[in-house]
Amino acid sequence: PIKLQTRYTFQAHDRDINSISISPDAKIFATASQDKTAKIWDVATGKQLGTLQGHRRGVWGIAFSPTDRVVATASADRMVKLWSLSDWSCLKTFEGHTNSALCVEFLSAGTQLITTGSDGLVKLWNIKDTECVATLDKHENKIWALATQRGEAFIATGGADSTIHIWKDTTQDEMDRLHAEEVRTLEQQQALDNFLLVKDYRNAITLALSLNQPHRLLSILQDVMMAAEHRQAAPSDDEAAADSTSAARAILGNPAIDKVIGTLSPDHLDRLLGYVRSWNTNGRLARVAQATLHCVLTQYTSQAILALPSAKDLLAAIHPYSERHYSRLDDLLTRSFIVDYTLHAMDALGLDGDEAADASDMSEDERQ
Repeated sequence: PIKLQTRYTFQAHDRDINSISISPDAKIFATASQDKTAKIWDVATGKQLGTLQGHRRGVWGIAFSPTDRVVATASADRMVKLWSLSDWSCLKTFEGHTNSALCVEFLSAGTQLITTGSDGLVKLWNIKDTECVATLDKHENKIWALATQRGEAFIATGGADSTIHIWKDTTQDEMDRLHAEEVRTLEQQQALDNFLLVKDYRNAITLALSLNQPHRLLSILQDVMMAAEHRQAAPSDDEAAADSTSAARAILGNPAIDKVIGTLSPDHLDRLLGYVRSWNTNGRLARVAQATLHCVLTQYTSQAILALPSAKDLLAAIHPYSERHYSRLDDLLTRSFIVDYTLHAMDALGLDGDEAADASDMSEDERQ
Protein backbone atom coordinates (compact mmCIF):
# COMPACT_ATOMS: atom_id res chain seq x y z
CA PRO A 1 0.00 0.00 0.00
CA ILE A 2 1.04 3.59 -0.66
CA LYS A 3 2.29 5.32 2.48
CA LEU A 4 1.54 9.06 2.61
CA GLN A 5 3.69 11.45 4.56
CA THR A 6 3.19 15.15 5.36
CA ARG A 7 5.66 17.24 3.41
CA TYR A 8 4.93 20.62 5.00
CA THR A 9 2.18 22.25 7.04
CA PHE A 10 1.39 25.96 7.21
CA GLN A 11 -1.50 28.37 7.62
CA ALA A 12 -2.42 29.44 4.11
CA HIS A 13 -5.42 31.74 4.72
CA ASP A 14 -7.13 33.67 7.49
CA ARG A 15 -10.45 31.85 6.98
CA ASP A 16 -11.85 28.60 5.53
CA ILE A 17 -10.16 27.13 2.47
CA ASN A 18 -12.95 26.17 0.04
CA SER A 19 -11.04 24.79 -2.92
CA ILE A 20 -7.58 23.66 -4.04
CA SER A 21 -6.27 22.93 -7.52
CA ILE A 22 -2.95 21.70 -8.93
CA SER A 23 -1.55 23.04 -12.20
CA PRO A 24 -1.29 20.75 -15.27
CA ASP A 25 2.52 20.57 -14.91
CA ALA A 26 2.20 19.86 -11.14
CA LYS A 27 4.71 22.59 -10.25
CA ILE A 28 2.30 24.97 -8.54
CA PHE A 29 -1.07 24.76 -6.79
CA ALA A 30 -3.77 27.27 -5.93
CA THR A 31 -6.12 27.72 -2.99
CA ALA A 32 -9.41 29.63 -2.68
CA SER A 33 -10.66 30.94 0.64
CA GLN A 34 -13.48 32.65 2.46
CA ASP A 35 -11.04 35.50 3.19
CA LYS A 36 -11.88 36.82 -0.36
CA THR A 37 -8.50 35.81 -1.81
CA ALA A 38 -6.93 33.05 -3.84
CA LYS A 39 -3.24 32.22 -3.48
CA ILE A 40 -0.65 30.50 -5.64
CA TRP A 41 1.97 28.19 -4.07
CA ASP A 42 5.09 26.31 -5.10
CA VAL A 43 4.55 22.55 -4.85
CA ALA A 44 8.17 21.69 -4.06
CA THR A 45 8.74 24.20 -1.24
CA GLY A 46 5.27 25.33 -0.18
CA LYS A 47 6.36 28.92 -0.72
CA GLN A 48 3.68 31.47 -1.56
CA LEU A 49 4.18 32.86 -5.07
CA GLY A 50 1.30 35.31 -5.35
CA THR A 51 -2.07 36.49 -4.08
CA LEU A 52 -5.14 37.10 -6.24
CA GLN A 53 -7.17 39.95 -4.75
CA GLY A 54 -10.32 41.50 -6.19
CA HIS A 55 -13.32 39.50 -5.10
CA ARG A 56 -15.65 41.22 -2.66
CA ARG A 57 -16.75 38.03 -0.94
CA GLY A 58 -15.39 34.55 -0.28
CA VAL A 59 -13.89 32.53 -3.14
CA TRP A 60 -15.53 29.13 -3.58
CA GLY A 61 -13.77 27.59 -6.58
CA ILE A 62 -10.50 27.80 -8.51
CA ALA A 63 -9.11 26.05 -11.62
CA PHE A 64 -5.99 26.17 -13.82
CA SER A 65 -6.16 26.61 -17.59
CA PRO A 66 -4.84 23.53 -19.44
CA THR A 67 -3.09 25.70 -22.06
CA ASP A 68 -2.38 29.21 -20.74
CA ARG A 69 -0.78 30.68 -17.64
CA VAL A 70 -4.08 31.75 -16.12
CA VAL A 71 -6.44 30.59 -13.38
CA ALA A 72 -10.17 31.12 -12.95
CA THR A 73 -11.97 31.76 -9.67
CA ALA A 74 -15.66 31.59 -8.68
CA SER A 75 -16.86 33.75 -5.80
CA ALA A 76 -19.82 34.45 -3.54
CA ASP A 77 -19.90 37.97 -5.05
CA ARG A 78 -21.57 36.23 -8.07
CA MET A 79 -18.53 36.90 -10.26
CA VAL A 80 -16.08 34.63 -12.04
CA LYS A 81 -12.63 36.10 -12.67
CA LEU A 82 -9.68 35.16 -14.87
CA TRP A 83 -6.21 35.88 -13.44
CA SER A 84 -2.72 36.10 -14.90
CA LEU A 85 -0.04 33.88 -13.34
CA SER A 86 2.63 36.30 -14.50
CA ASP A 87 1.65 39.41 -12.54
CA TRP A 88 -1.40 38.17 -10.55
CA SER A 89 -3.68 40.74 -12.23
CA CYS A 90 -7.32 40.20 -13.10
CA LEU A 91 -7.69 39.78 -16.87
CA LYS A 92 -11.43 39.31 -17.28
CA THR A 93 -14.62 39.27 -15.21
CA PHE A 94 -17.66 37.16 -16.06
CA GLU A 95 -21.01 38.33 -14.68
CA GLY A 96 -24.28 36.45 -15.01
CA HIS A 97 -25.00 34.32 -11.98
CA THR A 98 -27.78 35.67 -9.79
CA ASN A 99 -26.27 34.16 -6.65
CA SER A 100 -22.88 32.87 -5.48
CA ALA A 101 -20.67 31.27 -8.16
CA LEU A 102 -19.46 28.00 -6.60
CA CYS A 103 -17.45 25.91 -9.08
CA VAL A 104 -15.43 26.64 -12.19
CA GLU A 105 -13.61 24.53 -14.82
CA PHE A 106 -11.95 25.15 -18.19
CA LEU A 107 -13.28 23.57 -21.39
CA SER A 108 -12.50 23.48 -25.13
CA ALA A 109 -8.72 23.64 -24.79
CA GLY A 110 -8.91 26.59 -22.43
CA THR A 111 -11.17 28.74 -24.62
CA GLN A 112 -14.29 28.34 -22.50
CA LEU A 113 -15.33 28.23 -18.86
CA ILE A 114 -18.12 26.29 -17.22
CA THR A 115 -19.43 27.43 -13.85
CA THR A 116 -22.08 26.44 -11.31
CA GLY A 117 -23.85 28.60 -8.75
CA SER A 118 -26.16 28.84 -5.78
CA ASP A 119 -28.84 29.88 -8.27
CA GLY A 120 -28.98 26.26 -9.47
CA LEU A 121 -27.61 27.18 -12.90
CA VAL A 122 -24.76 25.79 -14.98
CA LYS A 123 -23.30 28.41 -17.31
CA LEU A 124 -20.96 28.10 -20.29
CA TRP A 125 -18.80 31.11 -21.15
CA ASN A 126 -16.58 32.15 -24.05
CA ILE A 127 -13.36 33.49 -22.57
CA LYS A 128 -12.57 35.71 -25.56
CA ASP A 129 -15.64 37.95 -25.24
CA THR A 130 -16.83 36.95 -21.72
CA GLU A 131 -20.21 36.06 -23.24
CA CYS A 132 -22.44 33.43 -21.65
CA VAL A 133 -23.31 31.14 -24.56
CA ALA A 134 -25.45 28.61 -22.70
CA THR A 135 -27.35 28.30 -19.43
CA LEU A 136 -28.42 24.88 -18.19
CA ASP A 137 -31.26 24.81 -15.69
CA LYS A 138 -32.07 21.41 -14.19
CA HIS A 139 -31.02 21.60 -10.56
CA GLU A 140 -33.46 22.94 -7.99
CA ASN A 141 -30.88 24.13 -5.48
CA LYS A 142 -27.20 25.05 -5.08
CA ILE A 143 -24.74 23.15 -7.29
CA TRP A 144 -21.78 22.25 -5.10
CA ALA A 145 -19.93 19.80 -7.36
CA LEU A 146 -18.64 20.00 -10.93
CA ALA A 147 -16.49 17.49 -12.83
CA THR A 148 -15.46 17.26 -16.49
CA GLN A 149 -14.51 14.13 -18.42
CA ARG A 150 -11.03 14.09 -19.91
CA GLY A 151 -12.40 14.19 -23.45
CA GLU A 152 -15.04 16.76 -22.38
CA ALA A 153 -17.83 14.74 -23.98
CA PHE A 154 -19.67 14.71 -20.66
CA ILE A 155 -19.91 17.00 -17.63
CA ALA A 156 -21.27 15.99 -14.23
CA THR A 157 -22.85 18.25 -11.62
CA GLY A 158 -24.18 17.52 -8.15
CA GLY A 159 -26.29 19.79 -6.00
CA ALA A 160 -28.05 20.41 -2.72
CA ASP A 161 -31.18 18.91 -4.31
CA SER A 162 -29.50 15.50 -3.86
CA THR A 163 -29.35 14.92 -7.63
CA ILE A 164 -26.55 14.36 -10.10
CA HIS A 165 -26.89 15.48 -13.70
CA ILE A 166 -24.72 14.26 -16.55
CA TRP A 167 -24.51 16.77 -19.37
CA LYS A 168 -23.58 15.74 -22.91
CA ASP A 169 -21.73 18.00 -25.35
CA THR A 170 -24.12 18.40 -28.27
CA THR A 171 -22.07 20.97 -30.20
CA GLN A 172 -21.43 18.66 -33.16
CA ASP A 173 -25.04 17.52 -33.17
CA GLU A 174 -26.18 21.14 -33.23
CA MET A 175 -23.77 21.95 -36.08
CA ASP A 176 -25.08 18.98 -38.05
CA ARG A 177 -28.65 20.07 -37.40
CA LEU A 178 -27.96 23.64 -38.54
CA HIS A 179 -26.20 22.38 -41.68
CA ALA A 180 -29.12 20.09 -42.52
CA GLU A 181 -31.51 22.98 -41.90
CA GLU A 182 -29.51 25.22 -44.22
CA VAL A 183 -29.52 22.58 -46.96
CA ARG A 184 -33.27 22.08 -46.53
CA THR A 185 -33.86 25.85 -46.71
CA LEU A 186 -31.88 26.11 -49.96
CA GLU A 187 -33.87 23.23 -51.43
CA GLN A 188 -37.12 24.89 -50.41
CA GLN A 189 -35.98 28.20 -51.92
CA GLN A 190 -35.32 26.42 -55.20
CA ALA A 191 -38.70 24.71 -54.99
CA LEU A 192 -40.36 28.11 -54.41
CA ASP A 193 -38.68 29.51 -57.54
CA ASN A 194 -39.88 26.49 -59.52
CA PHE A 195 -43.46 26.90 -58.28
CA LEU A 196 -43.48 30.56 -59.32
CA LEU A 197 -42.05 29.68 -62.73
CA VAL A 198 -45.00 27.40 -63.48
CA LYS A 199 -47.47 29.70 -61.65
CA ASP A 200 -48.27 27.10 -59.02
CA TYR A 201 -49.48 29.75 -56.56
CA ARG A 202 -50.93 27.32 -54.02
CA ASN A 203 -47.58 25.65 -53.32
CA ALA A 204 -45.65 28.91 -53.76
CA ILE A 205 -47.70 30.81 -51.17
CA THR A 206 -47.80 27.88 -48.75
CA LEU A 207 -44.03 27.47 -49.01
CA ALA A 208 -43.39 31.21 -48.58
CA LEU A 209 -45.46 31.12 -45.40
CA SER A 210 -43.65 28.00 -44.17
CA LEU A 211 -40.27 29.63 -44.81
CA ASN A 212 -41.49 32.80 -43.07
CA GLN A 213 -40.63 35.05 -46.03
CA PRO A 214 -43.03 38.02 -45.96
CA HIS A 215 -41.07 39.99 -48.57
CA ARG A 216 -41.22 37.09 -51.04
CA LEU A 217 -44.96 36.68 -50.49
CA LEU A 218 -45.46 40.44 -50.87
CA SER A 219 -43.60 40.34 -54.18
CA ILE A 220 -45.81 37.49 -55.42
CA LEU A 221 -49.02 39.34 -54.56
CA GLN A 222 -47.81 42.64 -56.04
CA ASP A 223 -46.77 40.99 -59.31
CA VAL A 224 -50.06 39.10 -59.68
CA MET A 225 -52.19 42.17 -58.92
CA MET A 226 -50.19 44.32 -61.34
CA ALA A 227 -50.47 41.69 -64.09
CA ALA A 228 -54.24 41.53 -63.55
CA GLU A 229 -54.49 45.32 -63.93
CA HIS A 230 -52.57 45.19 -67.21
CA ARG A 231 -54.84 42.45 -68.57
CA GLN A 232 -57.95 44.44 -67.65
CA ALA A 233 -56.55 47.56 -69.29
CA ALA A 234 -55.81 45.98 -72.67
CA PRO A 235 -57.38 42.54 -73.42
CA SER A 236 -56.21 41.62 -76.91
CA ASP A 237 -58.47 38.62 -77.74
CA ASP A 238 -61.35 36.54 -76.43
CA GLU A 239 -59.13 34.41 -74.20
CA ALA A 240 -57.43 37.48 -72.75
CA ALA A 241 -60.82 39.10 -72.24
CA ALA A 242 -62.01 36.01 -70.33
CA ASP A 243 -58.86 36.10 -68.20
CA SER A 244 -59.41 39.80 -67.58
CA THR A 245 -62.99 39.19 -66.42
CA SER A 246 -61.86 36.36 -64.14
CA ALA A 247 -59.08 38.53 -62.68
CA ALA A 248 -61.53 41.39 -62.14
CA ARG A 249 -63.69 39.13 -60.01
CA ALA A 250 -60.66 37.91 -58.00
CA ILE A 251 -59.79 40.01 -54.96
CA LEU A 252 -56.02 39.49 -55.33
CA GLY A 253 -55.94 39.46 -59.14
CA ASN A 254 -56.06 35.68 -59.61
CA PRO A 255 -58.79 33.22 -58.54
CA ALA A 256 -56.17 30.60 -57.70
CA ILE A 257 -54.55 32.91 -55.14
CA ASP A 258 -57.91 33.77 -53.59
CA LYS A 259 -58.57 30.05 -53.25
CA VAL A 260 -55.20 29.45 -51.61
CA ILE A 261 -55.78 32.23 -49.09
CA GLY A 262 -59.17 30.75 -48.29
CA THR A 263 -57.77 27.30 -47.46
CA LEU A 264 -54.80 28.13 -45.22
CA SER A 265 -54.08 26.24 -42.03
CA PRO A 266 -54.65 28.20 -38.78
CA ASP A 267 -50.89 28.61 -38.27
CA HIS A 268 -50.36 29.95 -41.78
CA LEU A 269 -53.41 32.21 -41.52
CA ASP A 270 -52.11 33.64 -38.25
CA ARG A 271 -48.73 34.26 -39.88
CA LEU A 272 -50.34 35.87 -42.95
CA LEU A 273 -52.27 38.30 -40.76
CA GLY A 274 -49.00 39.14 -39.06
CA TYR A 275 -47.59 40.06 -42.48
CA VAL A 276 -50.70 42.13 -43.24
CA ARG A 277 -50.18 44.03 -39.99
CA SER A 278 -46.63 44.93 -41.05
CA TRP A 279 -47.54 45.80 -44.64
CA ASN A 280 -50.48 47.91 -43.49
CA THR A 281 -48.19 50.32 -41.62
CA ASN A 282 -46.62 51.38 -44.93
CA GLY A 283 -48.74 53.55 -47.20
CA ARG A 284 -47.08 52.16 -50.33
CA LEU A 285 -47.99 48.60 -49.34
CA ALA A 286 -51.44 49.39 -47.97
CA ARG A 287 -53.22 48.35 -51.19
CA VAL A 288 -51.79 44.82 -51.03
CA ALA A 289 -52.42 44.66 -47.29
CA GLN A 290 -56.04 45.75 -47.63
CA ALA A 291 -56.70 43.40 -50.55
CA THR A 292 -55.23 40.48 -48.60
CA LEU A 293 -57.25 41.42 -45.53
CA HIS A 294 -60.39 41.66 -47.67
CA CYS A 295 -59.68 38.22 -49.11
CA VAL A 296 -59.30 36.77 -45.60
CA LEU A 297 -62.41 38.44 -44.17
CA THR A 298 -64.63 37.31 -47.06
CA GLN A 299 -63.55 33.66 -46.83
CA TYR A 300 -63.27 33.01 -43.10
CA THR A 301 -65.89 33.34 -40.40
CA SER A 302 -65.32 35.73 -37.52
CA GLN A 303 -65.19 32.74 -35.17
CA ALA A 304 -62.39 31.14 -37.19
CA ILE A 305 -60.37 34.36 -37.20
CA LEU A 306 -60.87 35.10 -33.51
CA ALA A 307 -59.78 31.54 -32.67
CA LEU A 308 -56.27 32.32 -33.96
CA PRO A 309 -53.61 32.70 -31.22
CA SER A 310 -52.69 36.29 -32.10
CA ALA A 311 -56.02 37.41 -33.58
CA LYS A 312 -56.93 40.10 -31.06
CA ASP A 313 -53.49 41.73 -31.07
CA LEU A 314 -53.24 41.58 -34.86
CA LEU A 315 -56.67 43.07 -35.49
CA ALA A 316 -56.09 45.76 -32.88
CA ALA A 317 -52.91 46.76 -34.73
CA ILE A 318 -54.48 46.59 -38.21
CA HIS A 319 -57.59 48.66 -37.38
CA PRO A 320 -56.09 52.14 -36.75
CA TYR A 321 -53.89 52.05 -39.85
CA SER A 322 -56.83 50.86 -41.97
CA GLU A 323 -58.89 53.81 -40.75
CA ARG A 324 -56.04 56.12 -41.70
CA HIS A 325 -55.83 54.65 -45.21
CA TYR A 326 -59.59 54.94 -45.78
CA SER A 327 -59.56 58.49 -44.48
CA ARG A 328 -56.87 59.34 -47.02
CA LEU A 329 -58.93 57.73 -49.79
CA ASP A 330 -62.01 59.72 -48.77
CA ASP A 331 -59.95 62.89 -48.95
CA LEU A 332 -58.68 61.97 -52.43
CA LEU A 333 -62.24 61.19 -53.53
CA THR A 334 -63.43 64.59 -52.29
CA ARG A 335 -60.63 66.30 -54.19
CA SER A 336 -61.55 64.36 -57.32
CA PHE A 337 -65.08 65.83 -57.14
CA ILE A 338 -63.53 69.29 -57.12
CA VAL A 339 -61.49 68.40 -60.21
CA ASP A 340 -64.60 67.02 -61.95
CA TYR A 341 -66.54 70.18 -61.10
CA THR A 342 -63.72 72.35 -62.43
CA LEU A 343 -63.55 70.41 -65.70
CA HIS A 344 -67.31 70.61 -66.19
CA ALA A 345 -67.21 74.34 -65.47
CA MET A 346 -64.42 74.79 -68.00
CA ASP A 347 -66.41 72.81 -70.58
CA ALA A 348 -69.44 75.05 -69.96
CA LEU A 349 -67.36 78.18 -70.32
CA GLY A 350 -65.88 76.83 -73.51
CA LEU A 351 -69.34 76.07 -74.90
CA ASP A 352 -70.66 79.55 -74.02
CA GLY A 353 -67.62 81.09 -75.67
CA ASP A 354 -68.19 79.09 -78.86
CA GLU A 355 -71.87 80.12 -78.97
CA ALA A 356 -70.93 83.77 -78.50
CA ALA A 357 -68.42 83.54 -81.30
CA ASP A 358 -70.99 81.96 -83.60
CA ALA A 359 -73.52 84.69 -82.77
CA SER A 360 -70.92 87.37 -83.48
CA ASP A 361 -70.15 85.81 -86.86
CA MET A 362 -73.85 85.64 -87.74
CA SER A 363 -74.36 89.29 -86.83
CA GLU A 364 -71.47 90.34 -89.02
CA ASP A 365 -72.88 88.34 -91.96
CA GLU A 366 -76.30 89.96 -91.51
CA ARG A 367 -74.73 93.43 -91.51
CA GLN A 368 -73.03 92.67 -94.79
